[in-house]
Order: sequence, then structure tokens, then C-alpha cells
Amino acid sequence: MPYVEKTTWAGKTIEKEKYFTARYNKKGIARGKNKNPTSEQVAAINERNAETTLRRLVNHNFKPGDVHLTLTYEKDKRPSPEESKKELASFLRKARTLYKRGGEKLKYITVTEYKNKAIHHHLIVNIVNGVSTKELNKMWGKGRPKFTYLDESGQYAALAHYLIKETRKTYAEAGGASGRRWNPSKTLKKPKTKIEIVKAKEWRKEPKPLKGYILETDSIREGYHDFTGWPFQAYSMVKVPERERNRNG
Repeated sequence: MPYVEKTTWAGKTIEKEKYFTARYNKKGIARGKNKNPTSEQVAAINERNAETTLRRLVNHNFKPGDVHLTLTYEKDKRPSPEESKKELASFLRKARTLYKRGGEKLKYITVTEYKNKAIHHHLIVNIVNGVSTKELNKMWGKGRPKFTYLDESGQYAALAHYLIKETRKTYAEAGGASGRRWNPSKTLKKPKTKIEIVKAKEWRKEPKPLKGYILETDSIREGYHDFTGWPFQAYSMVKVPERERNRNG
């Protein structure tokens, strides 16, 4: 009897999920105990799912040379969470105009944090010809922006993890500044996902990357699904950097 294989292409990464379901149940497959997750476990599962969605969105839409931008406020200019929404929206309008002037589209993901710390915004922004971080710096004017360039790996899981962790307390608070865990621009594209039914008795115990990709061994997860109790395996791979392909070619 078959199992389900879900493949998601996000930029330079490919993520695989393999699992059995009741629909394709087969004899001989051991199932874990039925679980009734606690509220804490459900919260942890939801956070992991949010991180997965954000990671794929970032990997698919941003590239080396784009920036993680942190917008801070001078101490005497710190606004309320509600006012900060307006100031961030104003910054994005100015940036959108700047990009449009050069025939480009602004892409971004924003996150606002203020719980138990000074209010600030995190943005992931695409950098295009004709737009510099210096110009974005001038547009803010509320404090000193911090820029970190995205590296050449194409795998920005650590950044997604950081942003989810950073917003944990603020997001949980009723009436938070954003209303959502993160806010994406309408110019972002969704990663492509394909679901296939594989007619095989079992999947490979040790995952093998596709040609031209490197298996991320620390991404491998396997065991029994939190809700269904059926076995699963999940892992990701990232495209071999161009310079390494040229060196080995």
C-alpha cells in the first residue's frame, strides 16, 4: 500500500514530507498511540507550523544581497504599538514609491516586536538596482536602522526561526501591533507544493538528496505524527552553491 509524499520548492531549497494516512493504511505499519495534545503542545505545534510557512516564504522570495532590516526608535521617539503601525506603513509607502520610480516592485515581510523590550520593526526587503540601503536609511528618520545582508546559501531558516521567536510574546497579546504573526507584501509569490501518492512499502530510511542539492542532515525529522499517530519523515535539501558546482564540474 502507498504513502503520501509532499514536495515543496522554495527558492534554492526543496522540502520533503512523507507520511502514511488512514486513507492509505496498510497492514504491518505500526501506529503510535492516539494522542490528545495539551494546550501547550498545540501551541508548540502551531508555532512550528508558522515557522515552516515563514521559512518557505522567505526562501522563495528573497535572495543573496537582499536585507534583514531592523527599524529602531530613538528613546524619546518611541510610539505606542498602534502609532508604530502608521509609521511603518508610511515608511513602506515611501519605499514603494522609490522602487516604482526605478521600474521595480518592493517585496517585504514585516514583523513588529515590543513586549518587554523597546518597540522595533523587523523587515526583510529585496534590494534592486537603483536602490541602496543608504536611501532606505534616510527614509526612516526615527532611529538608527540596522542592516544585515542575506547570505549566498538561499536557506534562511535561522532568520525565520529568529523572527518567530522574536514575536512570540507580542503576537500572543490581544490587540497586538500587527494583528498577524508577520505581514507580507502582495508582491510575494507562494512556494510550489506537489503531493504524490507513492506506491511503495516504505520510504528510504536514510534520505538521499536530488542531484545538484545537499541534504541538510539537521533538518531530518521522523517519528509519529502529533495528531494522527502515523509514521512520518521530513527533511530539506539546498542547492549546491554555484562556485562549488564550478569547482567540482
